[in-house]
Amino acid sequence: MKKVKKPAPQALRQPSAPISRWGASRIRLAVGRISFVQRFLLIFGATALIGFGIEVIPWVDQHLIKTYIAGIAWMAGNLINLAGGLADVNKAVIQHPVNSFAIMVANGCSGLEAVILLVAGILAFPATLRQRIIGCVAGTMTIVTLNLLRIISLFYLGQYSQKWFDWAHFYAWDNLIMIDALVAFFLWVRWLPPYQGSRHASTPE
Repeated sequence: MKKVKKPAPQALRQPSAPISRWGASRIRLAVGRISFVQRFLLIFGATALIGFGIEVIPWVDQHLIKTYIAGIAWMAGNLINLAGGLADVNKAVIQHPVNSFAIMVANGCSGLEAVILLVAGILAFPATLRQRIIGCVAGTMTIVTLNLLRIISLFYLGQYSQKWFDWAHFYAWDNLIMIDALVAFFLWVRWLPPYQGSRHASTPE
């Protein structure tokens, strides 16, 4: 007689447990968050690159940015005179009439780079047109005001100490302007109503 080999018992496969509604909602929410971050970074990067690209166009630099810088220098010089100081303004140059110390407001001291980054962040974040306009206007005014304080402080620091002038010019104020733009962005985000982008997700049960 031939022995009949019995087939080896196969392991029973456990049926995969169905994903609960709560788990599915978490997956959809996670995917939504990933796509939100990717969308924000894409729009932010593209907008910032466009802004910096426009800034270096020769016509824009000659007719718009230099005019803006001359206006900033004029405002700073007039604030110095109103506060009892002495300052003569010639386009982008602010000069003390007695000791002849002078500073020139260059492109890197205009605060426009911080404004471009702030506007790029606001445009990349989900909000209404009105909310974005308010954020751009309020944030730009904040950066311009702080930049005026930078120019005035450097005008006085340069007359007191070249060492402190260089430190404030190349390190302190550049960082403070960028921090100001970052704080303005986060305050604007906090001012916005709660984001409803994940409304499609089911409520956990």
